[in-house]
Amino acid sequence: MRNKIILLGCFMSLILSSCSTTYGPRGSMGGYEDKRIGKDMVEVKFYGNQHTSKEKVSKLLLYRCAELTKQSGFDFFVVLKDQSFEKEINNNPTINQPFKTVESESVGVRTVISPDLTMTTKSNNSVGVYIIAMFKEGSRDYSQYKKSHINPDQILKDYKDYIK
Repeated sequence: MRNKIILLGCFMSLILSSCSTTYGPRGSMGGYEDKRIGKDMVEVKFYGNQHTSKEKVSKLLLYRCAELTKQSGFDFFVVLKDQSFEKEINNNPTINQPFKTVESESVGVRTVISPDLTMTTKSNNSVGVYIIAMFKEGSRDYSQYKKSHINPDQILKDYKDYIK
């Protein structure tokens, strides 16, 4: 019996740990989206879910910005605007409605079940949004943003193990 409990605990830990957002294009559990808004400017979004911390969303967003900069053939990028936000979802269960199906921006459709019908269940979904400008070393913009530019090679190196 004890082995079954340990096995069940391991299985539940595996299931719960796999609920956090992973790095990749946006899907039902979150991920990145990006939209070109100019030759060298991009709006980059990273959607977390209720199991993903704000700090993790920020790191995943920064990693995506670095990846886009390198893929686009630029040497550096600058965050021009941070439009990140958190969305709070409240579930107010009743005896007649002990669960609620909700649609979220980052996790698609999910069912929330409240273990206590007298308490409101809350969850937060972090969404990281940066507008970045990318440029090459020595360009006109390079000297303008020299003090605030971010080296994508350093971000890709530093976060490689964290992301994968």
